[in-house]
Amino acid sequence: GPVNKVAFSFMILSVSEQIYTIPAMIGVAICVPPIGLGISTLIAPKKYSDEEKETGKAAILMGLVGVTEGAIPFAAANPLRVIPALMAGAACGSVTAGLLGAKLSSSWGGLIVLPTVENKIGYIIAVLVGASVTAVTAAALKKSEAEEAVSDIDDIELEIEF
Repeated sequence: GPVNKVAFSFMILSVSEQIYTIPAMIGVAICVPPIGLGISTLIAPKKYSDEEKETGKAAILMGLVGVTEGAIPFAAANPLRVIPALMAGAACGSVTAGLLGAKLSSSWGGLIVLPTVENKIGYIIAVLVGASVTAVTAAALKKSEAEEAVSDIDDIELEIEF
């Protein structure tokens, strides 16, 4: 939420100052979480419910057009396992975009911005790297539905009182 908005504001500022490497890195980070989680539902289908698999298909499409919110249902359902996968994938994708010299002259993300990308191949490779890291990490951290049912019994309950 708020962290994402700060990054997006920084992206807009960078474009206005004609600094295009940082927007490319952010553009990759915008789309990697939903695309990666969608791919995770495809590579590890036994770990996801039918509802999650459908959500994964929609998430891929959302990521392609630069809508990160496609990752929210997964992160909300299991934040301790999903958020680290999202962070790792977005970081790897962003660093790859920077190292490959991708540049983005618009303030958005996903593959929908390709007409405004300089070094399109580098940008696409960065998205693929980030999405792959997210997908594999999410699949590795995700428990199967049977394991989830057993672990629900052992969940730790935290109570915070003020």
